[in-house]
Amino acid sequence: MKLKTLLLTLLISTSLIGTAQALTFTNSKSSDNTGSNSTSTEEKIQDSAFILPKNVEIFSTPDISQKTIEVVKEWYKIGSDAWGRYGPVEIYIVGNKKSDAIKLEKDFCNRHIKLDRGWSKKYDCASENHKIFTRYADEGGAAVSTYRKAHLFYDFYTLIMSSSRPRPSEEDYKFVLLHEYFHIHQHAHISDKCSDNNRIPCERNKKATGEYDKRPWFQEGGAEYRGHLLYSENTGNKNFLKKAMIRKLKRSLRDYKQKYKMNLKGLTYKTGKKVAYDIGSWFIAYLIHHEGEKKHRVDFYNDLDRLGFESSFKKNFGIIKIIFFKKI
Repeated sequence: MKLKTLLLTLLISTSLIGTAQALTFTNSKSSDNTGSNSTSTEEKIQDSAFILPKNVEIFSTPDISQKTIEVVKEWYKIGSDAWGRYGPVEIYIVGNKKSDAIKLEKDFCNRHIKLDRGWSKKYDCASENHKIFTRYADEGGAAVSTYRKAHLFYDFYTLIMSSSRPRPSEEDYKFVLLHEYFHIHQHAHISDKCSDNNRIPCERNKKATGEYDKRPWFQEGGAEYRGHLLYSENTGNKNFLKKAMIRKLKRSLRDYKQKYKMNLKGLTYKTGKKVAYDIGSWFIAYLIHHEGEKKHRVDFYNDLDRLGFESSFKKNFGIIKIIFFKKI
């Protein structure tokens, strides 16, 4: 196993972990980067930086340049080489014209009606109350969606990238794509399908975040830290990770301690979302520093589907969570 070590010393605020101290984050990167889970298809990828597996397809609106498409392909490959190759994945790159996004939604609908006999035009296609791509033309941003539902026969993921917040020309665009791809790595290790009855709690949510009412601290903190770290490694820009982590600390530590009373697990996607992202990133950094990157990226997720969130966490990390919460 080849080890690539990223030595990044961050001077942490005394209010975070007692007296000021330096943490050295070490990332062990194995030459064997295939994901290990039986619930998703994995295919070998050719060595070219811009060749994607056959089970990964890109769809875009007409205003997306070939240059942007090549950036997406290159950084998708970087993420999949590092964290495993999963699929089927449909990548949608959405421009700024709402009319183009509407057409992309119609094409998406027609495509999956043909692919899946269980696909519901009424519930799975875009509608006034169910925006799939148009919201990204209006608002920007990025997201991953898992199409693992009780009525579907064809399981797949969508990875959506917009043209704003961030723009394709910005450095953050590449990091955001890595962030979203790490979500695919996370979801690929959960086999449960959500019920079509919204009143039945979805086991996927609990396995992914620890609660049926999804909590972002571990899932989003992991994608944030992993995305920043991998981007820094592949660009040689060590300051990218350092600046991001310091920014997160300055932005969210006060609210975390005073407004939310250090209740990281209590933060939701509606209440304290940004604080959960920021402090969750520090939690993952702390966890990897003490337990090793393989424990987080490989071992925890390999046990997740069988054991569930809490038991997999206890098996792989012990009481590290309790120690972190006491020190922060």
